[in-house]
Parts: sequence; C-alpha cells; structure tokens
Amino acid sequence: MKNTKKSKKLTLVTSHSSWWKRKKYRKETFFILKKYKEEGYKLIKIKNLGHNSLAIDSRVFKEYFLSK
Repeated sequence: MKNTKKSKKLTLVTSHSSWWKRKKYRKETFFILKKYKEEGYKLIKIKNLGHNSLAIDSRVFKEYFLSK
C-alpha cells in the first residue's frame, strides 16, 4: 500500500497597516483556505513570516501547511 498523502504550502497575506486593506486580505485568505478545505485538505501548521523592517511593504505574510 502506498502513502498517498498530498501536502501543500501556501504563502498568503493576512494583515496590513491599513484597516480596509487588512479586511480585504483577510477575506481573500479566508476564501482561498475555504476552497482547499472543500477539496479535502486539512490545516497542519501556520507559520508567521518575519517582517522586513527595511522594506516599504506593510503586508504581513503567513505560511499555511496543508495535507490531504
């Protein structure tokens, strides 16, 4: 019998310094994760990615590890 587990790593934007962009990014992330859940993937781990203080970009990223 083969081990047929599939795994995926997603890097998604989860926050922003602006309140309306934060709301937008959280909503987009929710719909992406919901789509994968409907396909049968389960969330294994969430990893916060460090923010680069030298960059102008104020988005916050998280890595989501999924398996099926």
